[in-house]
Parts: sequence; C-alpha cells; structure tokens
Amino acid sequence: AAASEKTPLLASDGKKVEPVKRKGPVLSVENETGFTQNEWRKRKTLYFICYCLSAIVGLIIAVIVNEALWYSAVGFDTMDNGITTGLKIMVFVSSFFATVFVFLYYDALINVQRSQGVELTAGMNMMALYESRHLWMFLWDAFILIPQPFPFVHFTVCMPDLHHLDEPTCYTSDNIWVALMFLRVTLLPRLVAELMLRGKDMAHVMARLGNVELNTWFVMRALFIANFGAVLALIGSAIMTAAYLVLLAERPYPHVDNLADFDACLWMTIITMTTVGYGDVVAQTRMGRFVSCIVACMGVVTVSLIINGVVARMKMDPREQRIIDWIDKSSVKTQLRNAASHVIQVAVRQYNANCQILRDGGEPKRLRVHPRIRTVLTEFRWAKREASAGIGDADVNMADAVENIQERVARLEKMIEEIHHSIVPRRTGSRGTNPDL
Repeated sequence: AAASEKTPLLASDGKKVEPVKRKGPVLSVENETGFTQNEWRKRKTLYFICYCLSAIVGLIIAVIVNEALWYSAVGFDTMDNGITTGLKIMVFVSSFFATVFVFLYYDALINVQRSQGVELTAGMNMMALYESRHLWMFLWDAFILIPQPFPFVHFTVCMPDLHHLDEPTCYTSDNIWVALMFLRVTLLPRLVAELMLRGKDMAHVMARLGNVELNTWFVMRALFIANFGAVLALIGSAIMTAAYLVLLAERPYPHVDNLADFDACLWMTIITMTTVGYGDVVAQTRMGRFVSCIVACMGVVTVSLIINGVVARMKMDPREQRIIDWIDKSSVKTQLRNAASHVIQVAVRQYNANCQILRDGGEPKRLRVHPRIRTVLTEFRWAKREASAGIGDADVNMADAVENIQERVARLEKMIEEIHHSIVPRRTGSRGTNPDL
C-alpha cells in the first residue's frame, strides 16, 4: 500500500488524480479560464469585428456631421444644431463601444497565447501586452479612437496661404477631427485577415508546426493568389479615403476652384496614384499638397501591389504548366522530325542525281559540299539545338537517334565515292585504246 501511494496517479490522500479530459484535438483542451483555445479564437474574432464595425460606423457618422455643417451654410461659425449635436453624441457612443471591444479583443488575444502554453503576467495589463508583443498595436488602436468631433467643442486653425498672405486658410475643429478619424481605415486589412482566418483551426495548427506567424501581412500576401478581388476592394477604399482627405484640405481655401467637389478630388487622386499627373488639377493649400505627397507615395505601393497581384493571378499552376510543356515538347519533336526528314530527302535526291551523272559519264558532286545539302544540315543543327534546350530527359534518346542522320549521310557519300572510283579506271583504260574518246 505504501508503494502504491507513491505512484503518480495517486494523490497524497490516496485519491486518484483525474487526467485532463480532452474534448477533441489539442486546440479543445481547456485552460484555467474555462475556455478552450478554439473558443478564445472565436471570441477574439467576434470582438475585433465588433470593434471595427463600431469604429467605422463612428467614422461614417462623423463624415455625415461634417458634410451637414458645411452644406447647411453654417460655414466657419461652427454653430451646431440639434441634429448635428445628436450625431456627435452618437459618434462618441460608437467610439466608447469600440474602446470596450478593444479591451475585450486584446484580453482574448492574450488568453489565446496562454492556452498555447505561453507564460504571461496574470490579467489584461500593460505588462501582459508587452510580454505578448501586442503593446504597440494596442496603443495604436487606442490612439485612433481618440479623434472625433466632440459636441460643444469648437476651435479654428488658420494656416498662411501660399499665394495670398492676407487670406489664410482656416480649418474648423470638425474638419480636423474628421481627417484624423480616417486613421481608422487602417483597420480594414486586419478585419479582412480576421475574417479569412475565421474557423481555420487547422491552419493555426499547421502554422505552429511550421513556425509561421499567421498575421495580417501573411493573409494579405495570400489574398493576392486566393482572392485578388478583396485586395482591389481595399485599394478602392484607400482611393476614396485619399480623395476625401484632399477635399477636406482644399475646400476651405478661399480661392478654391476645381477641388471644391469630391469628383474633382477623386480624379486628382487617381491620376496622382497612377503616376500619370496631367497637371490640370493641383492642390493649392499647404495641407492639400501634404496630402498629395502621401497620395503619391501610396500610388507607388498601390501600382506595385496591382502588378504583383496580376502576375500572381496570371501565373499557371503546375498542372497547367505541364500541359504547356507537353505542347512545347510535341512542337519541338515535330520540327526536329521535319528537319531530319528534309535532310534525308535532299540526300537521297542528290544520291540519285549522282548515280545518274555517273551513268552519263559525268563527275558526281560530293554531298557534304553541295549547297543544298549544307543548307538543310544547318537547319537540322538549329532544330537539334532547340530540341536539346526545350525537351526533357525522356526525349534525349530521340534527339541522340536523330544525330545518326549525319553518319548515314556520310556513309551515302562514301558509297558514291566508291562507285566513282570503280567506274573511273575503266573509263581511263578505254581512253588509252581509243584516243578519240
């Protein structure tokens, strides 16, 4: 009994220690929180979707508030009415819910790592975020939720004009806050990544086995091949965002001409991002030129992404490439056979012609120095080189067999020379007896 109490399956009080009950795969093992790794991943994705929706809804409402204030002829007085004040409160409420979902998202993200066996500080705090390498991303998510058009808060920022020093360009607080709120657009690639990895439990298992981190950059690279339409949608959202930022920067300009409308700003943004630059519409303010510089840098990246995406989509898979290789090999074989048969035909014709010349008592022509023979042999050599460069190992024997055509031509030439030497002595002897011949 004393020996049995020392076994690992018995506790100090003699009771059995129940092993961990697995519900399925390793990802289904419960941790100290009572949730499995799969459940924490689902919660993480759900919290991030709610966070993005709350942030984007707040951005849309803020744009509506800004446009309502501008087109209601309030102008630079920044006087709110009941509708705009209510909308600003809705923006604040949406930002509050987004902040709550941010904390829940990072708490679930930390618990996912704990369920994987990573030792982290207890709770959801700065130290746990730092140990899990998510601190800077958490600070960024918290920062982009701060800018918003606050109700009953109004101020104006004036910047000197480039062309009219006596008429500065003034921006209201609503314009500034709405422009800064477009930092929330950076959430869209991460949202696409979360949706792509939703329910892909085995993908996480394979990533851990291969020591690969399933992050946003990994998913975006995979989208170039799997779903290029999503990448184009993200690029389109970036273009629309940049066009509206140009509108916010140029519309308060006292001498604004073309860039007072969104369609003109969209035209300038597309022309700038595609590096065309017609120059018919240009920014006139300092902030407008600053935004145009950012748009130009975005254009270089966007064009490269589109080119890489098109190349990835146009690239054939191994099955399609095997079909193309087979077609190329068949074409090369046909060309090589045609060249070889052409050599044989010309050689046989010249051999028959030499035989006829010998019967007529003339001097036969050597096959190797005959112009026609040399031409077809040159064509055959070029076809053989193309075959050697284009065909695979399975077809090398066929190419080696075709090389014997030159040896056969040499044997035909030797036979013609032997026939010639056998005929010439008899003709010489007959000339000695009859000088007239």
